[in-house]
Amino acid sequence: MSPYDTTRRASHAARSDAPLAMSRIVVTLVVIVVLVLVVVQLVRSTPAPALTMDVPASHSLPGGPPSLPWPSMGTATVAVEGAGTMGSYGGDQQYAIASLTKMMTALVILDDHPLTLGESGPSITITQADVQQYLTDKSEGDSVVAVTPGEKITELQALEGALIPSGDNMAELLADWDAGSVPAFVTRMDQRAQALGLHHTHYADASGVNPATVSTARDQLKVAEAAMANPVFAGIVSMAQVTLPVAGVQPNVNADLGKNGIVGVKTGWVPAGGGSFVFAAQHTVDAHKVTVIGAVLGQQGVTPLPTALSVGSSLATAAAGAVQVDQVLAKGTTVATITAPYSSSVPLVAASGATLVAWPGATVTETLHLTRKVAAPIVKGSPMGNLVVSIGSEQASVPVVAEGSLSGASLTWKLTRT
Repeated sequence: MSPYDTTRRASHAARSDAPLAMSRIVVTLVVIVVLVLVVVQLVRSTPAPALTMDVPASHSLPGGPPSLPWPSMGTATVAVEGAGTMGSYGGDQQYAIASLTKMMTALVILDDHPLTLGESGPSITITQADVQQYLTDKSEGDSVVAVTPGEKITELQALEGALIPSGDNMAELLADWDAGSVPAFVTRMDQRAQALGLHHTHYADASGVNPATVSTARDQLKVAEAAMANPVFAGIVSMAQVTLPVAGVQPNVNADLGKNGIVGVKTGWVPAGGGSFVFAAQHTVDAHKVTVIGAVLGQQGVTPLPTALSVGSSLATAAAGAVQVDQVLAKGTTVATITAPYSSSVPLVAASGATLVAWPGATVTETLHLTRKVAAPIVKGSPMGNLVVSIGSEQASVPVVAEGSLSGASLTWKLTRT
């Protein structure tokens, strides 16, 4: 073979191998690209599961607010203890609250000098100044409890004298004993009012004789709720009468006590503000003990205090009749749903129902508290947390479980996701 033929063959072979080499390069590049894409798909962050609530944050129970026998004048409000306000009339008009003031007087005294049931507390010696205050109050037509110099009266007896026969001099005696003077004690009363969020209340004295002591029905309802939470206070105002060392037997000025479930709390009357009555009534509804608390202010006319008592009694009865025990959440209710693009959705359901004391139109709030992270894997039946169902401060905590399973992202899903 000639040199020419050899060279020609080599050139031809080189030309034949060029496409093959190019193909190998292309294949290699494709493989690299594919591997890069696979790696990118595998290392991309996987979307976290999303949680969507299926129950509203709040809703109203079926039916309108109860029709209650509101007064034709003044202002009033009614609540179910623990469950919140059922209704109000007359807005936040301020009235002179008279002896309702003594609820706050007693509350501050029991804050500063706590008593437990069965305790009488320290002894207070009646001074000549205390007797003079009694005589002055009596001459002005105020409610008083008779005292004599040197008489010993316990803290509990002084509270009973202020709250049961509504002795103005007993309230002033307690104020002096606690703070050194009535003005200093009134400052404590206003501070306590601020702590309770009473935005329309101002105290000018400890007994309520001063018409500058003013408040609203809604504010006095808050005072009553705070005071009735103290067993000693609640025990005093539920008494039909009390026997004091010098004054003897003193009947409760709350003429509605013991009627229609009423167990307290305080009456009041001054010409500037009219008749007032703050009441608490206990009833049993479907084996649940229910306490209705209300306030009536600003009742005028020929018999302002009896009018206030009558309105309060009617409101207490009607409100108790409107209260019912409702199932506010059914077992199996879907509370929330977990969704993820790589798995079937997982409902979170209530493992039990919830029953609360309520009334038509009451507002129910629902808050989910998770006890585990919303992340795969989740197995069907897994406890997820609790749904707190509330009406006012009344609550039911319902266990919430997964109704399905949440799996992690599969290799196929990771490679094919867009």
